[in-house]
Amino acid sequence: MTYTADHKNFALYASYDVPKRNAIMNSVGSLRRTFSALLEAMDESRLRHAERVISRYVALRGSRMTDEVEREIGRRLFFSDWKPRD
Repeated sequence: MTYTADHKNFALYASYDVPKRNAIMNSVGSLRRTFSALLEAMDESRLRHAERVISRYVALRGSRMTDEVEREIGRRLFFSDWKPRD
């Protein structure tokens, strides 16, 4: 004969402390918010840096946003390391 355990059989082995669980969930939530804010700040920093580099590159190429400059920016951003002084 087979035996299948259900939740009543494990009640003696696993305790469920609601205040302790709530404290853990609150600390996890605060860590999640902290890391989320950190990642968002890093993303914004990278975006600002990319905008500065692109504006410097456009300024070096005559301050006109031509099709050629736009293609070169896209090529450098997506397919290689960005080096604005090349």
